[in-house]
Amino acid sequence: MPLILAVLIPVALLLAYIVWVKSRRRPLRYLVDRTDDAASLAPAFAGLTWGHLVHGNSVEIVQNARFFDSLLDDIGKARDSVHLETFLWRNGIVSDRFAEGLVAASQRGVEVRVLVDQRGAKQTSPAVWARLRAGGCDFRVYHRARFREFAWYNHRDHRKIAVIDGRIGYTFGHGIADMWGGNPQEMVGWRDTAARFKGPVVNSLQSGFFENWTRTTGEALASARFFPELAPAGDVSVHVAFVSPRETPSSVQRLYYLAIASAREEIILQNPYFIPDRQALALFEAAVKRGVRVRIMLPTAERSDFAIVQHASHYFYGFLLRLGVELLEYDLEKSGLHQKVLIIDRSWCTVGSTNFDPRSFRINDEITVAIHDASIAEDLRRCFDEDAVHAHRWTLAEWDGRDFVHRVKDRAAAVVKRQL
Repeated sequence: MPLILAVLIPVALLLAYIVWVKSRRRPLRYLVDRTDDAASLAPAFAGLTWGHLVHGNSVEIVQNARFFDSLLDDIGKARDSVHLETFLWRNGIVSDRFAEGLVAASQRGVEVRVLVDQRGAKQTSPAVWARLRAGGCDFRVYHRARFREFAWYNHRDHRKIAVIDGRIGYTFGHGIADMWGGNPQEMVGWRDTAARFKGPVVNSLQSGFFENWTRTTGEALASARFFPELAPAGDVSVHVAFVSPRETPSSVQRLYYLAIASAREEIILQNPYFIPDRQALALFEAAVKRGVRVRIMLPTAERSDFAIVQHASHYFYGFLLRLGVELLEYDLEKSGLHQKVLIIDRSWCTVGSTNFDPRSFRINDEITVAIHDASIAEDLRRCFDEDAVHAHRWTLAEWDGRDFVHRVKDRAAAVVKRQL
């Protein structure tokens, strides 16, 4: 027995070291040229996140449960293809609405492909998936809980993408579930934000969808129907970040950190899960020191679906409050906050699936779309101000006055922050 342990322990340590080395990401320094304004930095941000700036798009911000109506309307008008990728799908009225709409599209000859994450959809009845398949939809599950995928099981698909006929695209924070509203039982659903795109950028959203579709199915579908030549549909410049290579920070993390590093006047962040690392804290500190107003809005622990994440956030409140960062917690009755919105200097903004935490930055597949347009940024800023009416603003005295149990929860949650 001692001899077996003498062999097994070094082998286990070696394997753990190999896994750690392959999963670690080399930190970057975010060096932004202060002589450049936001417009001139846009191509650099796109290039540094493995994308490119796409001109000539129209963008519509779609709030709350109205997103379901908008997307289902587009699915109802689809003529050629519907591609939907999402993390969370749960039984309920919204699930039934989408199953009905997708099957109806398939039965009129539209190619329907649906990709869901296994962990995010584990509370969905197999009858829903059977209904989609029986209706002609090509339904797939990302990283199933089976032996041959065990090594990748912790790597989840958290992207939210929809592409209709290769010509209309969405990214969103919503799940296909009733807690977002859109049904009589949840008249006041979770706060969330989606964006609807037309124009050349839809090809980039299609690329994001097909990356994980190809990974899951082993099919690389090359067709001009899926990537048509798209004429300009507006005057908004957009770029899409979704690449997550090994060794260096993912494109979505790079985009968030470059945005913070570039801000001159104001940073507004709305996010359901906020667990900053040391570098993010340093970037916020540098922003405040150069005169940038920083406002961050999160859900309360009571409204969050993962209260432990909010306790991990609380652990960092003291440092941020001492800097002068404004921390607000959205507390409208029966409504959580789930959008992933970042607004920089009233001139550009981001929408997508990416949480501000280690899991989104280091482990999950995510998507974030940067919209370089002052009018869209101002629209989102106005929504933030409306949400702020229903938010509680933390003070340093309140943070210092947390009781013992609250402090223990905060510290314990922060310890395991990488997996939250």
